[in-house]
Amino acid sequence: MHLRSLRIRGFKSFPEPLEITLEPGVAVIVGPNGSGKSNIADAVVWAAGSLTPSELRAEKPDDVLFAGGGDLKPAEHCEVELVFDNEDDVWPDLDFSEVSVARRLVRGAEGQYLVNRASVRRTDLVELLADVGLGSAMHSIVGQGKVEQVLASKPEDRRAFVEEAAGLGKFKRRRHRAELKLARVALQVERAHDVEEEVRKRLRPLALQATAAERAEKIALEIASLRARIAQLDLADSADRRLEEEGRRDAAALARRGAQSRLEGLLADRARAEDELSDAAGRREAAVAALYRLQGGSERLGLRGEAAAALLERFRSEVPAESGDPAGPDDATRLELEAARAAEAARVAERERVELAERAALVRERGRALEQALAEQEGLPPAARALAEQGARLALASLEVQPGMERAVAAALRSRASAVLAANPAVGLALLQRASAAGLGSLTVLTGSTPQDLVGEFPVVALDALLDVRVPSVTAEGFGYDPTRGELWFAGETAEAVLLELQARLRVLSGEASELEERAAAATGAAATAREAARVAEMAYGHAAPRLGARIDPRALGRLVECAEALIAGIEAARRVAERLDAPLRARVDSGALRAGELGDELRRLGAAEVGLRQELEEASERLTSAEVEIARIDAETGDASRRLEAAGEVGPAEGDDRDELAVRVERLEVRRATLGQVNPLAREEYEAEKERLADLTMQREDLERSLDELEKLRAELAETVERRFAETFAAVADHFEDVASTLFPGGEGRLRLVAADEDGGEPGVEVELRPAGKRITRLSLLSGGEKALGAISFLFALFLARPCAFYLLDEVEAALDDTNIARFVELLRRYSDRAQFVVVTHQKRTMEAADILYGVTMGPDGVSQVVSRRLPRHDQPVAATA
Repeated sequence: MHLRSLRIRGFKSFPEPLEITLEPGVAVIVGPNGSGKSNIADAVVWAAGSLTPSELRAEKPDDVLFAGGGDLKPAEHCEVELVFDNEDDVWPDLDFSEVSVARRLVRGAEGQYLVNRASVRRTDLVELLADVGLGSAMHSIVGQGKVEQVLASKPEDRRAFVEEAAGLGKFKRRRHRAELKLARVALQVERAHDVEEEVRKRLRPLALQATAAERAEKIALEIASLRARIAQLDLADSADRRLEEEGRRDAAALARRGAQSRLEGLLADRARAEDELSDAAGRREAAVAALYRLQGGSERLGLRGEAAAALLERFRSEVPAESGDPAGPDDATRLELEAARAAEAARVAERERVELAERAALVRERGRALEQALAEQEGLPPAARALAEQGARLALASLEVQPGMERAVAAALRSRASAVLAANPAVGLALLQRASAAGLGSLTVLTGSTPQDLVGEFPVVALDALLDVRVPSVTAEGFGYDPTRGELWFAGETAEAVLLELQARLRVLSGEASELEERAAAATGAAATAREAARVAEMAYGHAAPRLGARIDPRALGRLVECAEALIAGIEAARRVAERLDAPLRARVDSGALRAGELGDELRRLGAAEVGLRQELEEASERLTSAEVEIARIDAETGDASRRLEAAGEVGPAEGDDRDELAVRVERLEVRRATLGQVNPLAREEYEAEKERLADLTMQREDLERSLDELEKLRAELAETVERRFAETFAAVADHFEDVASTLFPGGEGRLRLVAADEDGGEPGVEVELRPAGKRITRLSLLSGGEKALGAISFLFALFLARPCAFYLLDEVEAALDDTNIARFVELLRRYSDRAQFVVVTHQKRTMEAADILYGVTMGPDGVSQVVSRRLPRHDQPVAATA
């Protein structure tokens, strides 16, 4: 197996794609300083998974990208690919004759690792390369610094070289992962033990609860069985009682229908008697009325006859004569006008009195409505309203507010407008406690000052001057401003402001009502005076009128006498007719009274019979209602028994027909169930669930313990493998070191030995001992620079030989050697070139002589490296290796 080719693109000084084809043997890369030849070694290290920028002579990951030069822009990505020959199946898991390992990087992003163009993890790539000796220590890639590091490092660090050569990196990483997993599994096992123990602790009380629940369930089933039997007995008893009550109901219904039928007949008879009595009474009343009218007419005829006789006597005795009364027609007209005026004045005064009385009553009614609204105190806090109803005095009631200033007062008092007044703080506190005990809410009590004093502290200003005041002020519209506190408020629509306005309106209405009542009283006196004046004028006119009309013509007086005589004759004839009609009318009245008496007796008899029938009907109705109520109660009991039977579900009824005995058994079982206490009905399910959980936990714990044993075994196997392979590799490295040292130090010797670790529990380190010919050196620091380089080369070649690698890249490792030692180094290359592939970066001509193929690296002014190759000694023509 060997490195077949190296492909570079965008890496450091190689912006364009470059492929370097390599073959087994020795390939030498030469070039002046700064030409970029060491960048080829850096490309190999980077592609093998290096994460340390210092190994690549960089400060940050993006430094490996081509930085630009000349007309070329900086590269945005780079890629390095190593192509290995796998004909001998060094990687048996990869069934390919050629294996490609590549790494990509995009500026500012994460890198990508590929094996045969398939993306893989870095861990996978590192382990793959470790199988061919290209592990994280990279002992197959040796630079100048690494040569110096070999002998200057500690024994523990040299041991890492041997371990890497032995391929122990992946075993140690596996052992480390196994130890970490072992620690996690051990922790999980410990926690599983704890959880299992907790579950075991819970199982015992759950078992007891499950037993109690099972016992309670059995008792409940037995109780349900007994109750089902009791329900069956109740259903049978209810059915019997219902049949009995239905019989009673039917009998009561029949009796009720009979009583109802008889009552309806009696009521019909009574209605007929009442109708007949009504007719008889009507006829009697008509006869009595006619008799009364007849008697009244007779009396009136007698009176009129007497009046006509007196008038006739007056007319007969009347003698025409001149009157000495001075009253003439003018005086009569005047008296008539005065009487008319007085009557009109009386009517006007009466209308005014009535109008004023009505207005006063209306105002009083409005006042009473306002008083009712104020008494209800709608909108005030509940505590203030309740205490006011109990006799407490509110701040609102003690205020005398000028009309139009109601809102200003409300703005000045704010919440204190609904406060309650108290004589002293003790009384106020008692009021607050009463309100708190009654749950009436918040309350304010004033004890030190009156509401009028509080209002006086706020001057009333115009609205446009409110913001210019220096002291707290209010406006008539209800706005307020306190400049010291920077507070503005508006109280125009609060309940307190409305109540203040209502109080003001009540005072106005009270004054208006008083004024109207005074005017009404004055109008009443004026109306009485007017009525008296009208009466006097009417009397004066009445006295004067007969005298004015007494002058009658004698011929007219004779005609009046004749008329009076005829009137007296007619009145006498009418009286005789009335006397003849009196007897028949009295007979009709007496007959009607007799019939009414008979009908009254009949109605009284029917009434007594009606009372008896109604009582019988009521008793039948009561029996019917009682039977229906009893049936309803039996139906309810039947429904309850049916529900109890359904509640028993599929539980079979118990045996027995004695309900009382069954009830006693239920009570005893209830007592037994009560003695069990509170039972968890889900205890059985919880117990089974916890038991199953315990089994699962036990199984998991056993699995974890088996995993723990397997991990312990794996760790032991890995530790044994590491120790065994390290011992084998160290023995081989020590043998090859002695052989190589004898070649590089003719006459001298060198050997490797294990030394104890500096720390307890650490692994032994590797110590290098070198004794050049003719020198007795006890410490490596006493060697010259060339001797140290030869010693390091001896150690590295011993590693190469102990664990062959796909290729070895040596970057100016012989720079500190003289020509003689370079010749020895070249001899080593030639000796082992058939066993390994060497890629040597050098400046030494003697080293170039050992090359099978020579690569030259140059760099132009644009900072781009170019590579040319020449095969020696058979090919003389240079072949360009850039692509």
